[in-house]
Amino acid sequence: MSNEPKPIKELAFILGTFGWDTKFSDLSEDQVHVLIFALQEAAKLTEEIDIGKLEDKYYQSTGAWPSTSIPF
Repeated sequence: MSNEPKPIKELAFILGTFGWDTKFSDLSEDQVHVLIFALQEAAKLTEEIDIGKLEDKYYQSTGAWPSTSIPF
């Protein structure tokens, strides 16, 4: 079994540490680095959620398709 933290739990931990009311624009550069590092080190979200559903959610949220997908 993998030792990587689950991505949603890792995000919740980091955001809870920074403060739930903190705006992204108020984060320091160091905090942004910590957030990116933590998410990069977490298990892939695709291990928890189907890639097709994630792509659909991305499109619904942004109006654009993700630039990367499953390589075929």
